[in-house]
Amino acid sequence: MGGTPLGPGSLLAGRFALDDLLDESEGARLWRATDRVLARSVAVHVLASSDARAEAVLTAARTSALVSDVRLLRVLDAAAENGVVYVVNEWGAGVSLDRLVADGPLAPRRAAWVAREVADAIATAHRHGVAHGRLLPENVMVTEAGSVKVIGFVVSSVLHSTPDFTHQRVTGGEPLDAFEADVVNLGALLYTGLVGRWPGTEGSVVAPAPAEHGRPLRPRQVRAGVPRPLDAICERVLNGDQHSQVVPLHSAHEVYAALSDYIGDGVAADAVDAPTVGRSASGASGASGAAGAAGAAASAGGDPDATTAIDHDDLFGEPAEPDTEETPTQDGTAPTDPDATQAGVPAFADDTSGMPAAPGGGRPLFADEGVTTTATGTGTPGPPAGPAPARAAGPAAEPDPGSDRGVGGSGDAGRPPEPEPAPWPEQDRSGGRPGGVRRGLRLAVVVCALLLVAVVVVVGLKLSGGRGGAPAAGGGSRGSSGPSPSAGPVRIADVSDFDPQGNPPRENPDLAPLAIDGHPSTSWHTSTYFDQFPKLKTGVGLLLDLGHPARVGGVRVRLEGRPTSLEVLAAPGAHQAPTTTRGLRTVATRKDAGTKVDLSLTKPVTTRWLVVWLTSLPRVSGGYEGTVSEVAVRS
Repeated sequence: MGGTPLGPGSLLAGRFALDDLLDESEGARLWRATDRVLARSVAVHVLASSDARAEAVLTAARTSALVSDVRLLRVLDAAAENGVVYVVNEWGAGVSLDRLVADGPLAPRRAAWVAREVADAIATAHRHGVAHGRLLPENVMVTEAGSVKVIGFVVSSVLHSTPDFTHQRVTGGEPLDAFEADVVNLGALLYTGLVGRWPGTEGSVVAPAPAEHGRPLRPRQVRAGVPRPLDAICERVLNGDQHSQVVPLHSAHEVYAALSDYIGDGVAADAVDAPTVGRSASGASGASGAAGAAGAAASAGGDPDATTAIDHDDLFGEPAEPDTEETPTQDGTAPTDPDATQAGVPAFADDTSGMPAAPGGGRPLFADEGVTTTATGTGTPGPPAGPAPARAAGPAAEPDPGSDRGVGGSGDAGRPPEPEPAPWPEQDRSGGRPGGVRRGLRLAVVVCALLLVAVVVVVGLKLSGGRGGAPAAGGGSRGSSGPSPSAGPVRIADVSDFDPQGNPPRENPDLAPLAIDGHPSTSWHTSTYFDQFPKLKTGVGLLLDLGHPARVGGVRVRLEGRPTSLEVLAAPGAHQAPTTTRGLRTVATRKDAGTKVDLSLTKPVTTRWLVVWLTSLPRVSGGYEGTVSEVAVRS
């Protein structure tokens, strides 16, 4: 510093006390300091007034103040005094992108969201005629709150600029001006998040991207599983001018728009919250040596976007590469699904063998014992709800020796369980043919059987009551016509995400139907949270609509990852869907559950709406995330 006596404890502008030296490069120093007036941490760049960059640094600080965006760390003060020039910035706590990818790439959707947030901020700056000039991974930070901050705005470029203020790519090529460098580096930030390599301008500590003939290889050529749409965006930014078949992305706003098309609008919480580790502060410096613990990488594992079916290779006139993503089989299950059998049986096949097919495809998670399936095992949906023909006796009914029910002809195979006897047989449409006589006889037999059952029940109740025994099942309440029906599946009419404490209150609503589609290879998942519940919220989950009040005795849930803590909440007596947990009754709880959870209610409840409420989530790369692949309800 040219002999200037600055060290810990030195005071600038009468209020900024220097605390820790974070980085020193080419005569410029970065300090963590304390604003004694507002009692907060700040970042301070200091260099000697005699430095050739001194005046340019002050100009850059004033220029950066022209742009207002919450993702750009603001300049709080800039001045020259006592032989030094200093610039004071906001202090940010979080982990920079170079540290996030140190151990592996981000999940594709998360990488896209981070790049989109930066692109939106840079587009705002470019509209004001201001360029960042040094948009490296070290200058992009994900905070503890889960937001993106861009540091070193304008100032970092001046401190590390070349004499002619041009920028050179790590893969070579023509020099770029500051605005061109910003756009190229936006594509490079996405590239880095996807594969952990840097194809942008020089200066990053991230390893350079592999190149061929001066062009960075496409992300899908570097790492398997990169979604084609994101691969195409990188190519259009970094190598778009090399393709005559496509329109390159030449502005920050175009990059922002392309990424928004991929991940949708307003999905910040859906894409990423914050890194799991590396919480130490990182100053507004852009220096790779700034303080901050080494953050764990958010490696991409099982990202749902990895199987996006849009083929963008056609845009570039190149032969398509073999996909490395898993392709669902004809029965809808992924080849690697450990719970999928060759017959296409979904989750819980081990303890639901012999179940009839569910209306949504695949077998239900609950069914009465003894119900058999069709010989083909194809999972053909059963008949629609409603009275079914009685088949308890008659000339066409043949006993099934393998069934504990004692009856059930081959025509019953694949039918859903019938919790109550059907009082009405199917109508006789024989038009007087001999089959009508047979149906009449069967009807008479069924009526007699029902009368006999009713007599036995009445006698049993009287004997039980006269001997002081326990009341019959169902509590002996008034209006009961007999024992409670056997447990069977309860149809779920609709499902939606339930996030009353979210802002906005949405938690991947488009994925919610996948939790009841009968295929364990598809699932609904929460956002990725930086902190475990209940620090940010008490829970999040799925709202099940049964269509009408129904008796519920249990809920079975198929989860991914472990452990997960969850509750089942009910809304008995409610006339409309709940929008908050207030007033809901907790009817079942499970702590630290595995992947298959069967929650039996201590006492059955009659309700139309149920909530599967996740109160703690499994750890995943980048934080905590819950996944529900299937939900079923039984009576």
